[in-house]
Amino acid sequence: MIQSLILYTLPVLLAAFGGLFSDAAGKLNIALESLILTGAFTAFAVTVETGSPLLGLISAGIISALVTGISFSIALKGRANIFITGLGLNLLLPGLIATISSMVYGTRGVLRPDVFPPMTRIAQVPLLSLASIVLLSVLWYLLTSTPLGLRIRAIGLEPHVSQIRGISPDRLRLTALVISGLACGIAGAILVFSLRSFVPNMSAGKGWIALAAIYVGRRRPRGVLIAALLFGVTELAANIAQGAASIPTSLLMAFPYAAATVVLII
Repeated sequence: MIQSLILYTLPVLLAAFGGLFSDAAGKLNIALESLILTGAFTAFAVTVETGSPLLGLISAGIISALVTGISFSIALKGRANIFITGLGLNLLLPGLIATISSMVYGTRGVLRPDVFPPMTRIAQVPLLSLASIVLLSVLWYLLTSTPLGLRIRAIGLEPHVSQIRGISPDRLRLTALVISGLACGIAGAILVFSLRSFVPNMSAGKGWIALAAIYVGRRRPRGVLIAALLFGVTELAANIAQGAASIPTSLLMAFPYAAATVVLII
């Protein structure tokens, strides 16, 4: 049960920490949902084509970070609205992934290969969880205890003062946004390795729950950790209840999102 709780919590927690970076820089990345999906598809495709889950994991983070960097670099240079840019990515990327899936694999539906590399069982043992926890610890340390984190938080509070001191706000904002994309890509890879397949829209609202976790956690790393654990517990409880209660499955599947809404309102 603890292992399941970790696997339910990690994708939301990674995405939330990534979003926390961008929020600290004053430009909240609301494209977390689509970036998780991008990481998931990349992890699946690279793992299947190369037979290496490790390459799949690394590629998931890199591709999601690249998509984030290119999109938001154009937005920042063009003084576009970051919120609209993120919303556009949430609309564009799922359709783009479905098109690529259709072209490469001949279907827009579930991708479940006959042979999936056995090492992807790494998602079901502490090793991947440990690696994710190490990444989270690094992100936490970067944001709270390094000059980079201090500068990112400074531009979020007062960008004009940072600019006077010779610090480029847009460059640091882009760095924070790219870090958020990297974290979301890893979160997507965890989902694929858990299911050993790719399912369209398998992010299933986890990016939006991650955004809720940022604000429920008062935009602080410790609070975000507690909020993500809370949402992980609700998802685990919903899945356990499916086999133990006579409640309709659709209602049980909606429970984590209802809980996120209620907690956010409170």
